Amino acid sequence: MPYGGVVFDELLQHLFLGLVQGAIYVLLALGLSIIFGLMGIINFGHGVFYMLGAYVGFTMVQLLFAPLLGANAAFVVALAAVPLIMFGIGVAFERLVISRIYNTPNARFSGVLITFGLSIFLPDFIRMVYGRPGRPFAIPPFLATSLLEIGTLNISAYRTFIVAVAAVLVVLIWALLYRTNLGMVIRAGTSNNTMVQVLGINVSKVWTQTFGLGIALAGFSGVMISPLFAVEPTMGDAILIQTFIVVVVGGMGSFIGPVIGGLLIGQIWALTPLVGRTQFVVQHLSGTLIGPAFWEKASDILLFIVMALILLLRPRGLFGQEGAFD
Repeated sequence: MPYGGVVFDELLQHLFLGLVQGAIYVLLALGLSIIFGLMGIINFGHGVFYMLGAYVGFTMVQLLFAPLLGANAAFVVALAAVPLIMFGIGVAFERLVISRIYNTPNARFSGVLITFGLSIFLPDFIRMVYGRPGRPFAIPPFLATSLLEIGTLNISAYRTFIVAVAAVLVVLIWALLYRTNLGMVIRAGTSNNTMVQVLGINVSKVWTQTFGLGIALAGFSGVMISPLFAVEPTMGDAILIQTFIVVVVGGMGSFIGPVIGGLLIGQIWALTPLVGRTQFVVQHLSGTLIGPAFWEKASDILLFIVMALILLLRPRGLFGQEGAFD
């Protein structure tokens, strides 16, 4: 049934794709938000850790374990191993590099420079190792099926798997922040770092663990999305900008902010191309600057417009607040 020129099952398909993309945004934004909220580090390297996680997963599945264990088992091993490996990489990077700037006069600016430099260096290093072309990363056979097909609507098993895993991880992160001693320290440190240090808590250790957690979420997001797209050195560039938009829209200092922000931005990203297929745009705006062709590529533009409007109305974002994740 058409709705303004858009078939209903096509609308449902894009809503589903937006949910999948939103799930990835949520995981990335939670990691980015926790790192900034506790440590004050604006991690411009978040996108390359996402990319690195994808390459670690690709290496484990396609090059190492698939020939030995089969594609299904290799993928399961990669899903379990990649976040642990990325956590270790995050911990090492924080200890060896980030920790050196904490007590410097311009720590936040230094953090921006260091992580921005990493975002330039690491893709070039990956190109040297793997080459420039994108590398294929096949969906594991046990998830390469469709759960539902009606017209143009195709609910694939793998995309549903992404949403389900992301939902479980969000619940686990919530439990970590609200039901563990580490989470209590993270929330307290986000509100008042000095107070936490006065209480004799090893803040340095908490910062290391928090940075590792954020990087693990980024890397895990990368390996989860990889079977849907080619793995390539620049895959973290666009997602980094979109993740920052999610954090700004959702608001800093809130657990629910990145979750709602990620789902909202995911839907905007997925639904924007449909605007160009509506009856009004096709009949009245074809041949203009904002005709059907414009809307096919307008998602990023609309994301910035939405972010600007929300900041005008709510400068802290939808759920932003000073203080901890509460």
